[in-house]
Amino acid sequence: MDTSSVRGSVALLEGAELRGEVRTCSGGTHSVSLLRSIEFLLGSAGWGLGDLGLVAAGIGPGSFTGIRIGISTALGLSQSLGIPFAGISGLDVLACQAGWLGGKIGVAVDAHRDEVYYGEYTCRAGRPARSGRPALWKISELERALAGRHLYIVSDLGASPWEGSGKGADRWPRRVPADLFLAAGVGRLALGRRRYWQTGDAPAAEPLYIRPPDAVRNKSRGR
Repeated sequence: MDTSSVRGSVALLEGAELRGEVRTCSGGTHSVSLLRSIEFLLGSAGWGLGDLGLVAAGIGPGSFTGIRIGISTALGLSQSLGIPFAGISGLDVLACQAGWLGGKIGVAVDAHRDEVYYGEYTCRAGRPARSGRPALWKISELERALAGRHLYIVSDLGASPWEGSGKGADRWPRRVPADLFLAAGVGRLALGRRRYWQTGDAPAAEPLYIRPPDAVRNKSRGR
């Protein structure tokens, strides 16, 4: 499941096969729609909660509230069902969508306030590996930093500095299309990363916020 943005999604996988998926766009929180989506998806596939063997959630970056809803729901299922939990970054999911291109991939996710969460990856044999830690950038500053660099950009920005960069052989970086509903990708990465699995009575997840929540920022400023 992934609820790190207004685009919420829940996917059901059996091995590498996608058995079903629910996609929602919410102007509010995902607290109600997420549980309904899980129930609907399992019922449509003829599955019950007891048929699940792993539960995975997107850990961000993105909406503070959305990330917490997804993680807490997944952890609750993991504990109640006694099955492993895995947390997967949405940046990793988006990078994997462009992994077949090889070379360098940059992933820029809308952080609002004219900022983006940006992570960079190097692809070998179609598998992206993160290069350094993702960070928060002003869009204008990132545009200048990446100008002329030979890399592919995956982004959820509606209009980005790299929108027309695919025109002409010498235009870099180049934006590539992406599926912005991430649950299926979260599931596939989780299945392939057994070292990320957590089991036991108290599994935990470290959200990838990058930008501190507003409540923390305001407290540090004495507001």
